[in-house]
Amino acid sequence: MKPIRADFKALFEAHADEFLADLREVLRVPSVCGAQTFEAPFGIGPKRALETVLAIADRMGFRTGQVGNCVGWAEYGPDETQAPTYFGILGHLDVVDVEDDWHYPPFELTQVDNMLYGRGVLDNKGPLLSTLFALYLIKTQKITFKQRVRIIFGTDEESGSQDMPIYLAEHSAPYAGFTPDCKFPAVYGERGLLDVQLALPITDGSEQQITAVEGRFAKSYLPDHAQLILADGTVKTYHGKKAPSNAPEMADNVLPKLVADASQLTGQTGQFYQWVAAKIGTQSTGENLGINYQDEASGALQLAFYGVSIESPTVKYASDMSLPNPSDGRSVVNWD
Repeated sequence: MKPIRADFKALFEAHADEFLADLREVLRVPSVCGAQTFEAPFGIGPKRALETVLAIADRMGFRTGQVGNCVGWAEYGPDETQAPTYFGILGHLDVVDVEDDWHYPPFELTQVDNMLYGRGVLDNKGPLLSTLFALYLIKTQKITFKQRVRIIFGTDEESGSQDMPIYLAEHSAPYAGFTPDCKFPAVYGERGLLDVQLALPITDGSEQQITAVEGRFAKSYLPDHAQLILADGTVKTYHGKKAPSNAPEMADNVLPKLVADASQLTGQTGQFYQWVAAKIGTQSTGENLGINYQDEASGALQLAFYGVSIESPTVKYASDMSLPNPSDGRSVVNWD
């Protein structure tokens, strides 16, 4: 990797406080996906974050716009009449919800030594604001471009990117581009995503052996705590280590432990959890399901076992999968 040019590094350092102030302002908006409301299709938080960033871009002197109250853009270079196509930089301002496991306030910017902490510092407010700020510094140096450069601010990436079709209904896609929402320095392909939820109706009444399964289960992370409460009054509590779903190997997932205990139950309920224990267990690449695909470019399939539940008379299992490029959803869900 080439070193950062000394003149550009000095330029950024001269404006570092300005960047941190803007980042702090954006982080303070809890832009978690919420209920659709007036002029906010993905909730008030994402809409407020978009308004905040567009106000910053306006102050920087960029051409700006927004589509459907859910996607915004800031642009530099020749206008559309001079350059009909554009180079795109796509990121998102929505964030995953928080739990009470933070050491620092999640919606504040905290700097400790050379590290920044806050929800969205990495995914994806920080990198997206860094891109905007870099373009701003280029603009202050009066460096000219032959092509338009447009930074696109989405607000629904964490919940399925339903904002992008809205944007593309009014604007053409960029002819090329990149996203700062991934591994540095460059990504040229996207792995497939598959959310698998299995439900088994229990017909022998054996689900009544369980009073409740408790925990916070979401497909964005593997849980670090849960409880299995049995009808005989037994309460089993599990503790582990939380990790993002895209890094299941880093977790000490509590669900395989819960499933191992539940597999000792009788009837169809016990059989269901025995299947989950045998086919999923602690694996994160799907070997026992026969889906441990991989290729040189995109690596191995990742399986993140993130949820179990009981909605009498039905027991449920949920996992999120990141698929290598050669595989597809049809081949993955063809399980015995």
